[in-house]
Amino acid sequence: MTIDEARSTIWPFREIKGQPFGPLLDKGLLSPQDLGYAVQKAYDPRVREAARVILIHLQEQVEPNGGPLNMVASEFRSFSERRQIQLAFIQGTIISLSLAPLMFGLGWSLRRATSESDKQSLSEIVSKPAGIIALAIVLVLMVAIPWGYTKIIDMILTRFDKKIRLHRKGQLGEERVINVMYSVLNNQWWVFRNVELPKRRSGDLDLVLVGPQGVWCFEVKAYSGDYRNIGDSWEKRFGSRWLPLTKNPSQQARRNATRLSQLLGSHQIKQWVDPIVIWANPESSVIQDTPSTLVWTLDELHGHLSTLTTNKLIEQGKLQEIIKILSDIVQSED
Repeated sequence: MTIDEARSTIWPFREIKGQPFGPLLDKGLLSPQDLGYAVQKAYDPRVREAARVILIHLQEQVEPNGGPLNMVASEFRSFSERRQIQLAFIQGTIISLSLAPLMFGLGWSLRRATSESDKQSLSEIVSKPAGIIALAIVLVLMVAIPWGYTKIIDMILTRFDKKIRLHRKGQLGEERVINVMYSVLNNQWWVFRNVELPKRRSGDLDLVLVGPQGVWCFEVKAYSGDYRNIGDSWEKRFGSRWLPLTKNPSQQARRNATRLSQLLGSHQIKQWVDPIVIWANPESSVIQDTPSTLVWTLDELHGHLSTLTTNKLIEQGKLQEIIKILSDIVQSED
């Protein structure tokens, strides 16, 4: 199979299934890990062969200008990963606590049933209309109460499942963005992932890109559904209605960029940090009308990153200082 044939083969997995390998690779939607999975798991032999050919092709490619993009990521779990663990722990606690009253009720019922003083034959119970009605009520309650109880617990757990999936989608969105960065940027560029600034434990900066042309703070969003960004306002569509978001991505991006700029300023480095929102879910749409903060979709990311390599704006000494400061923060054990 030629590389062109491999790129035209249809990808069969996940939410991006039904699209050719080539465009998915160009947009950063497929990683080497995805291709390795296809080589091992794909049912169609043509898909396995296409993934194998593309992997070999990627390995044979020579990185431009001396090497690949520099990546610095913390050895510790990101904010998103910690939230997933916390939510999973809460789920387990809810399940454990929900079993306690059921077990208590079961034990109480068994004790009542085996109590000599309460024993009464079924024939005696059903011999009277009141006994039949009472027995029917008991049977209905025995079914209805556990059913209703489990339904309530299931509703609660489903809400936690949804939150966990959102955090996982956020991680996947970051991976997609990084894949595109690797395909465009060379070793003159540095990307810092999940930057947790000192004395700020409520969240982290998704991605910080540093290079000769400047510093960018990326707020990566992998939301599902339809959204619109008009000026500084963000809304999500629910049926025919548009409702405001509780968390504003534009404000988040600007706030994080300001925090990073202030941090650099505390080290006597005056540097503007550009805030960017990256829309990283290919199945989610976003309508833009004079946005207050730039919003790049995943389809546009390759082109936008390519235009960053036009002018040198940071002198080398200052650039190395910024890289060192961010490297120390990300790799710090505190």
